[in-house]
Amino acid sequence: MNLTPTLAAVVYAGLIGTVLSLIVATATNRWSPRVFLLLALRLAIGWHFMFEGFHKIHSTYTGPTDTNRPFSSEPYFKVAPGPIGEKMRREFSDPAADIAAKVKAPKEISPAEFKNLSTEQQAAACPEAVAKAFDTDAVLKATEEGIKLEAEQDAKDADKTAEKALKDAKAAEEKALESVRVNSVRWDGPDLWGAVQRGLQARQTEANKAEIKADAEKARKKIQADAEKAKKEAKERGEKFADLAPKRILEAKAAYARWVYGVDAADVTVKFVTGGVPRNAPQRLDYLESLRASLHAAEAPQADGLGNGTGTDVKRIAELRQSLISTEADLARDANTYAADLRKTISAGKIVEIPAEPSRGQLMDKVTMWFLVGVGACVMFGLLTRLACLLACGFLVTTYLAHPPFPWYPLPPGTEGNPVFVNKNVIEALALLVLASYPTGRWLGLDAIVLRPFCKYKPERPA
Repeated sequence: MNLTPTLAAVVYAGLIGTVLSLIVATATNRWSPRVFLLLALRLAIGWHFMFEGFHKIHSTYTGPTDTNRPFSSEPYFKVAPGPIGEKMRREFSDPAADIAAKVKAPKEISPAEFKNLSTEQQAAACPEAVAKAFDTDAVLKATEEGIKLEAEQDAKDADKTAEKALKDAKAAEEKALESVRVNSVRWDGPDLWGAVQRGLQARQTEANKAEIKADAEKARKKIQADAEKAKKEAKERGEKFADLAPKRILEAKAAYARWVYGVDAADVTVKFVTGGVPRNAPQRLDYLESLRASLHAAEAPQADGLGNGTGTDVKRIAELRQSLISTEADLARDANTYAADLRKTISAGKIVEIPAEPSRGQLMDKVTMWFLVGVGACVMFGLLTRLACLLACGFLVTTYLAHPPFPWYPLPPGTEGNPVFVNKNVIEALALLVLASYPTGRWLGLDAIVLRPFCKYKPERPA
């Protein structure tokens, strides 16, 4: 059942009732223009907040589709250059902390020296945060199960390989025998020489056939022996899972450490390059530092004086900042992915990665959606109006501090016009402070009912 027409009718009816209430409230206050404008401003801001929240909630519960993207403030804060931008990004994830704990080498060892270390020494140099993820009972148990599963699969594969090899040997034998038959020479002459040649040819043919059959039998025995040997080795490996599992975990930690210390490389996606490009951790850290230095050099002239500079300068700063943030996030993600892939490899895919708990940023998004609806409704319907206006103003202040329109900062995506220091959020916040200075909730709203038992108001002439 489609409820959209019904909801639309309710919304339109509510709007008509709101307009009539506004007219009645203005008439009650002697048609004061101040009352009319303040109430209209309050209703407009409340409507804006409330339906912005409804839209975010609807997008979240609809889920990702071709025409819908669930609400998340992470993209907004991801490129936020303001004072709280870095803090808000860390509410969703902290790539810098992941890099420091999982990518930067704990010791100063050159790749050549590290390569010559034993597997045990390399594993001991694995970053502690990554090593802890390997040294768990869940990983050990999954690795043991993976070893047993591999042993069973290897035994089955040995049987399949032997079966295929025997079929190929049989086909080769038949082909060789057919070749001998076809290539044998027929001597049909009645003389004695023809009879002798026929006898010799027959004996040669039989000798060739016997040799072919002997070779085929020898090949079959070898195939069967190899299959039995492979099955025996697989069985022994499966029985020694308790001894092999710690060794596999040790090798996995050593493999991760070789990437961290620059011995081995892992493929990464590079812009404008087809396929993966092998890069080790030190190379990616060096690139990250070069981006950070380039951004600092580009921002320095802008911070020294006022003015956004040329459009090219602003665009370059925005691109460098986005590249730095994306590169840092990609490195942290790739490090976690590489460690997860190693755990899956040693356990033959038996490891089931536990989904990460929702970050504080994701919880903040849920609170934000309902906060906008609640505050917008309170402002619009005049319930605890002054408090609601202050809360809404505080929300706008946080968005301003994330993306302040300072001349040396690039403008956030989708900005209309060219604001300098003052943008629409500042104007709306000031409007909310004006509304908080007047008892508009008693002129038109639930405050006239809710607050009357608790407060005594002196009669006020709004006009």
